[in-house]
Amino acid sequence: MKKRIIVPTDFTKASGQAIKQAAAIASRTGSTVTLLHILDDSHAPAESMREKLLLDAERVHQNTGVTCDILLQEGNLFDSIPQTVCEKDYDLMVIGTHGVHGVRQMLFGADILKLVAKIPIPVLIVQEDSRLIDPFQKVVLPVGSHDTFNLAVDAVLLFAEMFDIEVHLYSIQKPGFEWPMQLLTNIEETTRRLKEHGVRMLRIKEEQEGFSQGYARQTLKYAHSIGADTIWMIALASQEYYYMAKAYKEAMLLNEFHLPVLCAGGGGCN
Repeated sequence: MKKRIIVPTDFTKASGQAIKQAAAIASRTGSTVTLLHILDDSHAPAESMREKLLLDAERVHQNTGVTCDILLQEGNLFDSIPQTVCEKDYDLMVIGTHGVHGVRQMLFGADILKLVAKIPIPVLIVQEDSRLIDPFQKVVLPVGSHDTFNLAVDAVLLFAEMFDIEVHLYSIQKPGFEWPMQLLTNIEETTRRLKEHGVRMLRIKEEQEGFSQGYARQTLKYAHSIGADTIWMIALASQEYYYMAKAYKEAMLLNEFHLPVLCAGGGGCN
């Protein structure tokens, strides 16, 4: 099945890595790629930005044979990108994050969470120093108690259509802590759906090693130890433990191992 991939770009190194990753996915899956740039008052003339987009699109096609088109939009990043995704019916977004210090247009970095929470399709977030994944083979899926966890499983199944992936359904057991019913339900339902679709799965349960925000450090340590290609997570922080969940997600996105992170379950289209 062919997919449509969109890549927002601000012409930085991180965006360049996102474009390369999107092109690698598209090349293996017969997908098309769209490069999107959002114009605002602080930018160079639109025609100059269009020329840069066209050069990047031509480079993608020459290097990979992938069909790559461009889009220029005006407006606020956090409104224009979700609106474009909804209007154009894309299947996957690939986007670059620049780290904790922020960049031109105040895009990405910690603000990436604000953006992906509005995106109704899976979003693969790569750091500028992430390695190029081609193909995707090993995925870590930390189990959560969200009532929308099925959307993360939907994203896994999307990638399973494109790649022969092995999913590590991962959880950390805190001593004396009883798992909520929703989490147990999510584990059971995820296991059932992956088996139904023939996706290889390992159920991984670890004891808590120490405290970190939402167990991000231990989760990342495990992912790095097995050579995982990416980690999956729900885009929206749960309201019950909002600040801890938000800190966990930021730690994941800006992880020291430069692992790409796929977010699912953002806001829907109006």
